[in-house]
Amino acid sequence: MIAASVDVQLTGLLADPQRLSSGAVAEFFRRARVVLAQDHAERFERSVAPDGSLWQSLSPRTLRKSVQQAIRKVGGRAARPVVRTTARGGLIVRARRPQPGFQRTATVRRTRASKILVDTGRLKQSVVVLAASADAVRTRDRLTLVWGTRVPYARQHQQGDPSRNLPARPFLGVSKQAEQRLQAELQRIIARYASGGA
Repeated sequence: MIAASVDVQLTGLLADPQRLSSGAVAEFFRRARVVLAQDHAERFERSVAPDGSLWQSLSPRTLRKSVQQAIRKVGGRAARPVVRTTARGGLIVRARRPQPGFQRTATVRRTRASKILVDTGRLKQSVVVLAASADAVRTRDRLTLVWGTRVPYARQHQQGDPSRNLPARPFLGVSKQAEQRLQAELQRIIARYASGGA
């Protein structure tokens, strides 16, 4: 498992952070889950790290391997395969000489248009708030959320793996915009609870 965390400071928002009610804390954690899930989904959509830097694009070697896999599915060179571009910018391999027991066409899984780190979708969907209970993560002057994944290959993508020529593509973390949204959510909740709105 790999994880990241974000601290939301209570100092300056409350005279006595210890007096923040458990109802306010629970509501904040519910809202924080939504904010972090949106932040995570937006960054996967844009292929960027928490600091806003772009993930390294797929290597030519990876793209070639994906085409070769599709060629094998239609029967290899004996099928006299042709690679064609689809209307959506993807690639398909079509057998000009169909081979018994093989597909006639095969989709190339990874192309220049492919989303980075989204092959099966398992990694993207696995990132969740791992700890957000007030007892586990609340300290005197801050609330902490632990955000991470238990997917076994996640660390290799996050930190890179030189032995496999895999570059680091940091996906785990919290953007500055999400941190600001968390602070704003907390301020709204505190204001409502302070005015008796709970």
